[in-house]
Amino acid sequence: MAKKPVSLGKRVKDFVRESSRGGKVNTASFRDKKILLSFHPLAWTSVCGRQMQALDAAYPELEKLKTVPLGISVDSAPSKAAWAKVLRLKKLHLLADFWPHGETAKKLGVFDKKGGNSLRANIILGKKRKVIFCRVYPVSQLPDLKEVLLFLKKKAAHEAEGSGKIPAAKIKAKKSTMIKPAAKKPAETPKALPAEKPADKPADKPPEA
Repeated sequence: MAKKPVSLGKRVKDFVRESSRGGKVNTASFRDKKILLSFHPLAWTSVCGRQMQALDAAYPELEKLKTVPLGISVDSAPSKAAWAKVLRLKKLHLLADFWPHGETAKKLGVFDKKGGNSLRANIILGKKRKVIFCRVYPVSQLPDLKEVLLFLKKKAAHEAEGSGKIPAAKIKAKKSTMIKPAAKKPAETPKALPAEKPADKPADKPPEA
């Protein structure tokens, strides 16, 4: 069994691992971005394959959220490279946590000593390499990538608010309403006053009682 997974807020040192795309990946090169470490038990298994394909499909959206996804397991680099071709992955790097065997998984508390492989887990490291998200899943369960994307979107909105910027989702365009000055009415020509009736002449004689 694995030990307790890494706790939130824990700082993780940058590391270098061989990639399925050739060469090595140094996490220090992603200094201005978050890193999503998607651990899977073993290559060439069905659930692990779907996990990596879903991650590759979400790559463009993760890029917009300034997050680099990395698939990682204890398999060797040649095995990961061949598997990536079968899965037809376009951009995703599959890292080999092969030697020292499971070193990264061990440091993050997701290494299964009994099976000799990593658990299935998603761990997100912030720009300062502190753990900001950690979720371990049952081996037979496909991780819910939607919850990861939702978390990253909320995190991005929070960071934007903290920097004084308004998240794009909260900006609503409003049509500017111009108030036109009321048109002046032409001055009305005063109407002629009715002619006064001549006053009645006083009677010559007072009325009879």
